[in-house]
Amino acid sequence: MTDLLANVPLTSSWLLAGVWAVAAVLLVLVARPPRPARGSAETAGTAGTAASAGTAGEGDRRTTRRRWWRRLTVAALVGAVAGALTTWVAGVVLDVAGVPPTPVDAAWITASSAAVAVAVVALWRTSALRRVTAVLGVVVFLLAGALAVNRDAGAYPTLAAALGVDTAPALGAVPGAGASASSSTTFDPTLWSTWKAPADMPTKGRWGTVHIPGAQSGFPAREAIVYLPPAALVADAPALPVVVMMSGQPANPEAVVTAGHLVSTLDAFAAANHGLAPIAVVPDQLSADDHNPMCVDGALGDSATYVTTDVVQYVSSHYHVASGPRAWTVGGFSQGGTCSIQFGAARPDLFGSIVDVSGELGPSVGSPEETIDAGFAGDRAAYDAAQPQAIMTAHGRYDDTAAFFAVGADDPTFAAFEQANSAAAAAAGMTVTRYTSPGSGHDWTTATNGFAVGIGDLYPRMGLAATAQVPQLG
Repeated sequence: MTDLLANVPLTSSWLLAGVWAVAAVLLVLVARPPRPARGSAETAGTAGTAASAGTAGEGDRRTTRRRWWRRLTVAALVGAVAGALTTWVAGVVLDVAGVPPTPVDAAWITASSAAVAVAVVALWRTSALRRVTAVLGVVVFLLAGALAVNRDAGAYPTLAAALGVDTAPALGAVPGAGASASSSTTFDPTLWSTWKAPADMPTKGRWGTVHIPGAQSGFPAREAIVYLPPAALVADAPALPVVVMMSGQPANPEAVVTAGHLVSTLDAFAAANHGLAPIAVVPDQLSADDHNPMCVDGALGDSATYVTTDVVQYVSSHYHVASGPRAWTVGGFSQGGTCSIQFGAARPDLFGSIVDVSGELGPSVGSPEETIDAGFAGDRAAYDAAQPQAIMTAHGRYDDTAAFFAVGADDPTFAAFEQANSAAAAAAGMTVTRYTSPGSGHDWTTATNGFAVGIGDLYPRMGLAATAQVPQLG
């Protein structure tokens, strides 16, 4: 039962429709005008008195209803204005989430606030039953709005994800995954043409958590996620390319699978290519949901050394992976996307391809002043040198680096970042591809689509197919 509740799909259309239907019924019950209290008109003894009292009673009822509807109308307007104002102040002025709210988010928060205000008004001078209905309404109206915003963002696909409960299994030992002493790790750019899938190859890959220690960096990373495609799970597995993919912040590595659907994307590509897909590792470049070391080495933790040294060495020593920059891709969403262009620009000897989905212009934990103080010990020069465009300028011409940039169509802030960094990458000699996710903003829908289109675009470069793979986007 606990597992069943933990896996409740919070973005399910059926769940949302059910909650919204209940919310609509409660709103009707809460908004229905109350009956006037019994008065002398209903208890009069004579026919004449009763007739005149009936006329007066009907007038009282009409007056009561008018007053009731005025109260609810004023409450709904006040609630809607309060919701819209709160959304604007928190999302735009204070930038609490780091990205502005989408029109969908603003609409649902405004509507939920209006409904809650109506329910609050219904708590006063009404029957006990209506007060209970109003209290239940407040809860359901808030839940309906939260589910709608979550569906728009795609942040928490399950109840477990919303509660911060890790549900990923441990990967454990996988037969055929490790490289033997005699196994070649030479990158094969035409692996797709020579690979023959054995009859006993699994139909899907295997994924789970592994612990990648910060042996060189000392970085206190949480458990990483590793995905091994079907071709990696056979006795004579080929040396496969690697994708290092990072989450945004706040998030944990599991979010790349649950909200970013990386495993289902790679399984689909593998099914269409005789089991061939890259080995994917999702390291923890944050160490905690609310922590942002900015993928640099500094006071907030040596995150850069962790990813580029500890993670790379662990993957190379534990799995049969191909060597050389053409075989290694670094990518991520939001903060992870920023990390990907930082690492890809700084280490073309290690990463030959980049998938930057909705990355920032550069490392940031707030204003430039806050970022310099927190992450660079007050050193403005170090901060300036860590910006992706500065890294590209300092490096000079790139001979063989492919950079894929993605952003949501409804995300103008990060679209400007994408345009600036992708233009700089192209000017520096990188082969640049740009993609816009239709109808999405700075959310996990964009991440899902960006990961899928970006990795699919790189399939020929990774030696896994003759042509780019076109994913089925949901």
